[in-house]
Amino acid sequence: MIETKLNELYERYGYRKFKMSKFEPYDLYADNRDFLKSSQLITFTDLDGSLLALKPDVTLSIVKSNAGGEEKVYYNETVYRPKDDHYREILQAGVECLGNIDCFSEAEIIALAAKSMQLISSRFVIRISDAAFLGQIFESMGLNEATVSEVLRLFSMKQASGVDRLVKEGRITAASADNIRKLIELYLPFQTGVGEIRKYAFSNTSLTMVEHLQELARILEAYGVLDNIYLDFSLVNSMDYYNGIIFQGAAEQIPFTVLSGGRYDRLPQKMGKKEGAVGFALDLDTVENYQTKPKDYDVEYLVTYDDTDDPQKLAALVEKLVSEGARTRCIRRDELDKMEHKLRARQQLTMQEAEQEASSYD
Repeated sequence: MIETKLNELYERYGYRKFKMSKFEPYDLYADNRDFLKSSQLITFTDLDGSLLALKPDVTLSIVKSNAGGEEKVYYNETVYRPKDDHYREILQAGVECLGNIDCFSEAEIIALAAKSMQLISSRFVIRISDAAFLGQIFESMGLNEATVSEVLRLFSMKQASGVDRLVKEGRITAASADNIRKLIELYLPFQTGVGEIRKYAFSNTSLTMVEHLQELARILEAYGVLDNIYLDFSLVNSMDYYNGIIFQGAAEQIPFTVLSGGRYDRLPQKMGKKEGAVGFALDLDTVENYQTKPKDYDVEYLVTYDDTDDPQKLAALVEKLVSEGARTRCIRRDELDKMEHKLRARQQLTMQEAEQEASSYD
């Protein structure tokens, strides 16, 4: 089972399991709505009159519980949030690291994300962006807040052609537009991509950020995961949450992003904590839906019987078939046509036919 394999992976790297209840005080989520994927919560009143909410997120609880200092945890939890116009139970696995987050801490989290994806598929990709680097680029271009929002929208859609309109409107210069187009279109192996963006580092701050990414690449190479990691600045939709690296994971034959994470120092800071934070969450429901192959049959044998058959012999027969690994269902013959949910059986047998089949295992 994928959940067990993930747990073993995280524990090998020294992460402890974090366990929480299904609900937290409503105020925890109400006070931190900016950090939630949805502001819609399922709430109820506790017996003492306090307002509780079914957890839509695990990270908030992990940060809240941190008493200071480094914390490395993993979890398997069900969260409750809107999806497809309905509230859903969504099973997640995740890893969080809190403390004095340095380049090694970031690389370890990304490496664990990549190794998690390896357990899902041999063909996977981790895409990395850097919210802080883009912020520095926009600042050096002198873009106002409204223009930055529009440029980020173009990044998210990889729509480089939309930059021309901003030039015509006088909101960005032609030189800035050319650089933005190239960054929008950039999609390269991580180490190659980091070398490419050095030419856009117009300030000492942005140059330091590029050097940080280069160090990140060296550490990821040592972890043995660099070949599956790409630089892609289209990951901008969560820049209000993440303040540094942002990454997502996708696997072949799963048409959705199943892993997302990044650096989120703003959350612990909002809670009055001095720690930095980096982590990711993996959508186990989606993974398991696409990894579980539909069965050709519900059972191998559907054995029918009536009052003329010996029930003791029938029970012994069933035990024989089941002990040989054959899924077996028994049903009265006169109930067969009344079944509301028709079973797909490899063979439908009378008791006498089933006896012959069982004898073939001897």
